[in-house]
Amino acid sequence: MIFLPNIIPQPALRPFIKDYLLIHVKLNHVSIENRIKPIPPDADQSIFFYPRSPVTAITNSTKESRASAPSVFVGQQTTRVNIQFGIDHLIIQVRFQPGVLYKLLGRMPITEFNGIEIDAEFLSDYELKVLNNKLSETNNYNKMIDLIEAYFLKRIGKLKIEILPIDKAISHLKNSDQSVSLSWLADQACLSTRQFERNFIYQMGMSPKFYARIARFDRAFKLKQAKTEMSWQHIAYSCGYYDFSHLMKDFNQFAEVTPSMLLVEDIEAPDKKFSRL
Repeated sequence: MIFLPNIIPQPALRPFIKDYLLIHVKLNHVSIENRIKPIPPDADQSIFFYPRSPVTAITNSTKESRASAPSVFVGQQTTRVNIQFGIDHLIIQVRFQPGVLYKLLGRMPITEFNGIEIDAEFLSDYELKVLNNKLSETNNYNKMIDLIEAYFLKRIGKLKIEILPIDKAISHLKNSDQSVSLSWLADQACLSTRQFERNFIYQMGMSPKFYARIARFDRAFKLKQAKTEMSWQHIAYSCGYYDFSHLMKDFNQFAEVTPSMLLVEDIEAPDKKFSRL
């Protein structure tokens, strides 16, 4: 198995792309029911590339399933999805900086596709289809990242995407463990409170308050993944929850299971379980 997390983009792309994640695992010997990974909501907006086997996205609450395209944009996820891996599972995730996806899609409101994946070729230029084909033809992981970077350098330059004060305010909200007022964020964005909230919804697909909840939940789960020895009580306080029951409420809503159950499901997912064999 190949696992390359947190690949930092070249300097020219860092204002727009946070990082890349690449995972490649062969699952010929694994039954289809054991190729499931839980994906609760997180605070990132991304494009995912699947250059090998297609994957299936399954809404956890309804069991509705949908086959994925070779590349998909994911806006602001609000509910848990389970991903069923293919036999030859290769995934490359490009995580955008807050607010960039909205600009990359020609200022299309992210509310247009909350909770679903959109075939990236439908919303991009012909060169993305060319990129998908090139990714499927190479076995060199470094070349894959180079191809993706070349595409986004050209795309961002063509659209003349700029980082504005509102983007920095969104980033602060995403990464802060402390509560911040809407008026303070609006002031950082050089907007009135009403303008900030309206623009935030366009760019992130939801209100600042709801996004702050998802960002806090996301930080808590990722902290537990990184530091399994930490108690959930300690994690709750570290991430700005009032207490453990407050954290439990968010896990029940966003993960649809208890914190401990989600951690077990994540550990048993094929990209984690079979990396240990």
